[in-house]
Order: sequence, then structure tokens, then C-alpha cells
Amino acid sequence: MPTDTIDLQTAARRLGVHYQTAYKLVRSGELPATMVMGCYRLHPQAVTRLAERRARPAAPRTRRPRAGYAGLSRRIYEQLVAGDERGVALLISGLLRGGVSMTTAAQEVLVPALRKIGEEWRAGRLGISTEHRASATVERVLGEHYPNPRGRRRGTAVVATLTGDRHVLPTTLAATSLREDNWLVHHLGADLPPRELIRFCQEEQVDLVVLTVTVGKHGRTATRTAAQLERLGLRVLVGRPGQTLDELQRLARSARGSSGTNGWPPS
Repeated sequence: MPTDTIDLQTAARRLGVHYQTAYKLVRSGELPATMVMGCYRLHPQAVTRLAERRARPAAPRTRRPRAGYAGLSRRIYEQLVAGDERGVALLISGLLRGGVSMTTAAQEVLVPALRKIGEEWRAGRLGISTEHRASATVERVLGEHYPNPRGRRRGTAVVATLTGDRHVLPTTLAATSLREDNWLVHHLGADLPPRELIRFCQEEQVDLVVLTVTVGKHGRTATRTAAQLERLGLRVLVGRPGQTLDELQRLARSARGSSGTNGWPPS
């Protein structure tokens, strides 16, 4: 038996995967191996190269449906207003299976539908119960598809909304988008006291803080808290209207290794 090779069990340990996963990698041809006396033997260099490839963050896929997203967002709007949670879940699942990233599905399909529901509520054409049900439905659908990408994480991010702002959905959207872009995310939700956020960031190894601001009057609290976090050497992104989840990902990547505040909106 060649002495410069390793067996499949050793290769699985070096890759950090189950033995059966390593076996599937060999069978698919992704991991080169030679059968020797009924056992697979592998060159350590080949295993190392595969481990390095798997550790690289994979960019989320953003394939666009041929008909675009506007029609799909209208369907989601109708399903949310009707309380058709199963229909919403099936539509989003279909997009993901078709190669659309969760970030794109949220940004192009879910957020416009929610924004329209908010406009209809403010105009008195929809009740607050319908608006609340729609938000809760989207929360559950996002939870069912919370990303878990492979590869080394870009860093550790904290996402929260501060005291007085009880809108948790923007934090969920931000956390989902960052997680899909290979960040380890601590999602602390809404209505969090600033002192608790600061304490958390001091106790944990944090690279980035994202504060979502849904109601303008809470912006001052976010700005003051961001300044305190910056003095700890942390990078902070504060929610601002008019930008996208794609921009959040871009700003988060550029934020690594530096401190300061940039604007980013909750939706």
C-alpha cells in the first residue's frame, strides 16, 4: 500500500466532514482517489487543495427569472394579504431552487410586497392585523430558509434595533443577508437597550455592528450608540432609507478591519 497516501477516513477528518460525505466527494470525482486492495487511497495534497477550495466563501447566486420579479412580488403581496402562508413559502422555495439567492428573493420580492402592505395600511385600506400577520409570515418564511453557507466566515456581525423601535423584521432581513454572505451573525432582535448592546459587543469578539432604524425618531439613539461603539474600535452600519440588502453586503465587506459609521437602511 502506498506510504505517501492517506485513507478515506483520514481525508474526511482533514476536510472536517463525515466519512459518507468524503465518500460522495470521491464518487462524484471532486476528490481524486485510487482503489488499492478494496480501499480508497488519497494524496494529502489533493485533500488539502479541496479543503482550501471549500473554505473560500461562495458568492450567493443571483440568477434572475426571465419574467423579472415585479409579477412575483405582486403575487406575494396578494398571498400575504390573504394570509396564504403556504403559497408564500412555496413561491420563495421555488425561487431558491431556481438559483436565486435568499438576499435577492427578500430584496426584490418580499420587501416590495411588505412596503405596499405598509402603504395600504397607512392609507386605511388594510387593517393593522393584516400588516402584522404579513410581517409574521415573512419572519417564519425567512426562518425556514435561514442560510448556512459553507466556507470560512468573513467575520462576526451583530444585528439589532435599539430601545423604542419594536420592528424586528428589518433585523431579520439584515441578519439573513449577512449570513448568506458568510458572516457569523448574532441576531439580537428589536427594542434592545444600548447599554446591553455595548456590553454584548465588549464580551464577544465582534467585527461589525448593524443597527436598523425603522422610525426616524429613533435615529438619534442609533447615532449616539454608534459613536460609543466606534470608540471601542468597532465598525458600525446604521440603517438609512433608500438602499438595499446588496449594499449592506458590500458595505459590510468594506467595513472589515476599520472603524467608523456608514449608512444602511432596514428595507
